[in-house]
Amino acid sequence: MSDTTELPDTPADASPTPAGTVPPAHAGWAVATLLCFWPLAFSAFTHAFAVYPLWASGDVAAAQHASDRVRRLGQLSVWIAAVLVVITVVLCTIAVVVLIAHGDYETPRHGMEHGGEHMRSGD
Repeated sequence: MSDTTELPDTPADASPTPAGTVPPAHAGWAVATLLCFWPLAFSAFTHAFAVYPLWASGDVAAAQHASDRVRRLGQLSVWIAAVLVVITVVLCTIAVVVLIAHGDYETPRHGMEHGGEHMRSGD
């Protein structure tokens, strides 16, 4: 007996499908990718559209890989969108705080706060 164990060819996070069934195309994740972070959508839709043809040609492992890839790209795009939203909220909050701290809303900003001599012409 040997002490070596065989490792499966599928990734650890792969969701194996029963024999004879088409792996899910995860079209919803592809759409989420389009809505959340569109540059990843090209790859997500390419992989989503490749699931059935790969399965139909008999390459079940490649079809499963394409299905898992669509799901991972969709999840990645949601995380990227969430990070971008958080960064935007933080930067807008900083901008508002700076404007409130340094702004003087009672004085108009048309050069008249210092007497306006430089705005008069020929007097």
